[in-house]
Amino acid sequence: YGDCDMCKSRIEKAASYVKGVKKAIWDKEKDQLTVIFRTDKTTLLAIEEAVAKAGYDTQDVKADEKAYENLPGCCHYRTSEKH
Repeated sequence: YGDCDMCKSRIEKAASYVKGVKKAIWDKEKDQLTVIFRTDKTTLLAIEEAVAKAGYDTQDVKADEKAYENLPGCCHYRTSEKH
């Protein structure tokens, strides 16, 4: 989940740094991350955990409060309205 273009950049970057991820594209309007990855190198859960460590909740993994609070104010999607 996210709100702005900075969220898009951070989410895609977090997912892309996972070994085995070939491509990650986050759709802000749909709150959906599309990832192309090698199943012999990583798992969907590992990708979601990386995104959560960057401060963003995923379908299955919630970011911890410290990571979320470290996001810029415009990226606080839990309490803000959509931009």
